[in-house]
Amino acid sequence: MNIIDTRTVNTLSSYNKGTIKNIPLFRLEPLSYELKSKNYTDIIFQSTSSVEFFNDINLLKNKRVFSMGVSTKKSLADKGIDSESPVFPGSFALSELLKEDLSNRKFLIVKGLGGLDKIFNYLIKNDAQVHEIICYQRIKFDSYEEIKKLFKKSDAIIFPSTFAAKIFFEEIFSRDLRARYFVISERIKSFINTLGFEAYLIDYFSDDVEKSIKNLLS
Repeated sequence: MNIIDTRTVNTLSSYNKGTIKNIPLFRLEPLSYELKSKNYTDIIFQSTSSVEFFNDINLLKNKRVFSMGVSTKKSLADKGIDSESPVFPGSFALSELLKEDLSNRKFLIVKGLGGLDKIFNYLIKNDAQVHEIICYQRIKFDSYEEIKKLFKKSDAIIFPSTFAAKIFFEEIFSRDLRARYFVISERIKSFINTLGFEAYLIDYFSDDVEKSIKNLLS
C-alpha cells in the first residue's frame, strides 16, 4: 500500500511515520524579524514552523504560551516549553480558550507569511495589545513534473496543511489518480470538500496513524 504524506520537513525536524512516504510540495524559508517589545504576557504560535523558526526561545520564560493545535504544542514541548492548546485545532477554538479579560494583557503572535489573521483580529476586537512577527515563508517549487510521477500509484495522500492541498490540486492532481485524501483538521477537510472531493479526518499524531489509514482503505 502506497501512502504519501505531503508534510514539509525542514532541517530542524525529522520525519518518522513508518512506511509512509514523505513527499513535500513546498519548502520553508526563514525570514528575519524584529521584536517590538520583550514585555509580552502571552505568546501565541500558529504553526510548528513558527516554533522552529522563532529565534528567541528565552523570551518564553515566565510567559503564558499558547499553541494553535497538537502539532504546534508538541514542537514547543520538544524545546522544553509547556503551552496551552485547544482540544480542537484552529483559530475559533483558540479564541474560546482565550475568552477572559484581555485588556491588561500584551500578546505576541508568531506565524508565517500569509498566515491566518483571525486570532489577531479577535484580540484587537477585545481591546488587547497585540503584535505579530512573521518568521518564515512557504515557497512553491519551480516545477512539479518529477514530483507528479511519484503520486501516480498512490493509495492515500495526507495533507497536513491547506497550502499543501492547494498545490496538489493545482499541480499534481489528475483524474487518473485513485488515491483517497486524508487531513489533520476540519479546515483542510472543508477546503477539499469545496473542490468537490471527499477527505477523511485522521489523528495524525497517534501511534497507529498508518494502521488507521489502511483500515479505512480496506
